[in-house]
Amino acid sequence: MFTLSDFGSSSDRRGKRLRLLVVGCILIILLSACSRSSLPIAAPSTTEPRPSAQTTSNPAPTGAPNPAAATPLPAPNGPTITLAADGQTQPFDRRLLGTNVPAWPGPSLLTNPRFITRTIALGSPLLRMPGGSWSGAYDWLACENGDQQACYWTWAARPTDFMNFMRATGSPGMWTVSVNGTPQEAAALVAFFNGTVDDTRPIGVDLRGRDWKTVGDWARLRAQHGNPTPLPIRLWEFGNEVYGGKAGAGAECASFGWEDVWTCDGAEYMQGKGSGATRQDGYLTFRTAMRTVDANILVGAVGVDNPSDWTNWGNEVIGIGAADLDFYIVHRYAYSQTPASAAAVLEPPQRTWANVVADLNTAFDRYAAGRRAPIAVTEYNLVAFQDLDTGQLMRQAVNALSIADTIGQMATQGIQIANQWNLANGRAGNGTDYGLLDVDTQERNPQYYALALWNRFGTALLPVSTNALDATKLSLYAGRTADGALTLLAINKSAQPISATVRIAGTTGPFTVTADTLSASTLTDTAVRFNGVANPADDFADAPAQALGTQTGPFAHSFSPYSLTLLTLVPRTYVPSATKP
Repeated sequence: MFTLSDFGSSSDRRGKRLRLLVVGCILIILLSACSRSSLPIAAPSTTEPRPSAQTTSNPAPTGAPNPAAATPLPAPNGPTITLAADGQTQPFDRRLLGTNVPAWPGPSLLTNPRFITRTIALGSPLLRMPGGSWSGAYDWLACENGDQQACYWTWAARPTDFMNFMRATGSPGMWTVSVNGTPQEAAALVAFFNGTVDDTRPIGVDLRGRDWKTVGDWARLRAQHGNPTPLPIRLWEFGNEVYGGKAGAGAECASFGWEDVWTCDGAEYMQGKGSGATRQDGYLTFRTAMRTVDANILVGAVGVDNPSDWTNWGNEVIGIGAADLDFYIVHRYAYSQTPASAAAVLEPPQRTWANVVADLNTAFDRYAAGRRAPIAVTEYNLVAFQDLDTGQLMRQAVNALSIADTIGQMATQGIQIANQWNLANGRAGNGTDYGLLDVDTQERNPQYYALALWNRFGTALLPVSTNALDATKLSLYAGRTADGALTLLAINKSAQPISATVRIAGTTGPFTVTADTLSASTLTDTAVRFNGVANPADDFADAPAQALGTQTGPFAHSFSPYSLTLLTLVPRTYVPSATKP
């Protein structure tokens, strides 16, 4: 049975088609917490770190204070937020702050100076390309060479355009290969991005009789088009929402399918089908061919959030992939169409990220003997079907709050990679827009600031708790930066200011405190203020964080209505608790 919440999403220009014991020895806990208290993640580079397989259950959410907190605090009077600086840390993978760069904005936008500057200011650590934008029909080589017979959209971005954009912004990439091509074709694309001109290894002849030459041949093509040195892409996807194939692509395809693919069967997607020149190869064969060119890449397989949906698609992918599954891909949108009201968006979702991860872990335990592949949410946003977002909520302040909370939920559940859909999309006929930036004006939609604030959060999550504040009105996430500053991200989802005392457990000050704030007058505002500035400079130079002075102990703060607030606490002299090793 299918429901609207089960529908996948197609990412074409006109909108989506259908889419985480207490032990006896306190000393051991403290030693563990201390040893993992700082988890630096490298700044965006051309090489992405390999996500580690989850061999145990995901870390527990960090909402409760560490029972072994070293410095007891006096009982609070009134609402209090307690950040446990010496609590058990959990990694915050900055690749959660990725976005998508579709092909249709074209080279003119990808070379636009303001667009580049605002992408740099966003700080995205991962750009998914061309992602869901025609990936089943995108002939990378034909488009690279401007072949109008084989490239349907010669005006769209080609691989060189994407590469130049990656270089200009300093953001690493992820690439979605077409399931309708051949393993050798995909391997040649790996060679194009990652290979060196002197590499004479042959890629081979595919089942259709085409000789894909050597790794060096494709590296030389890259050099001829302006990029003599490689710009390695480390994360790759095999297809986009393949389970949603159009009717006629196989017996298990739904009548409302949207993807141009050759199967809707999870087992066939993994193993291939047919023989001879008409054979279609699956994930396992593609992965082998691509990793033969570069053994350092990771290839993700398309999954679904509820693995038994779409005729058992996810369970088949997990079971057949098992140890060869580099990461498992999920696309998830909170709603199929505009919800009943903007306020309804901020209510707890019917199916939370904790449920998603629990369902997937159950499937990994049952079908992959407990070997848990990393989860990558390579598309998410508020509304799946852009044409049905008649309330234009994705362009409003409510979406900034929703996106910010979504990132926090994914992080606490141990998800490692996520890509918001998308960086720049173009407005639908109803006026809504998936994009962080407007295609024509480069105007920043409110959701842009949610990712920009999270980009300043840090590299580790810390426990945070509150004694008297309603979690449905105020979401809290605490962290630590690579250089030792503490952070507190608060999402006020109510129409009233929320005042509280902020306390730090496990370390002493003084702290120099600053606040970065996105604020709106109403949930439906399409224009918001960042650090009090209505339209800040492209690089935020005229919108610095608000200085809150030096705090030597608990301090009061009022969180504005409908706001995202990032408090950053920089210790003047870091003095750990006396009992902390």
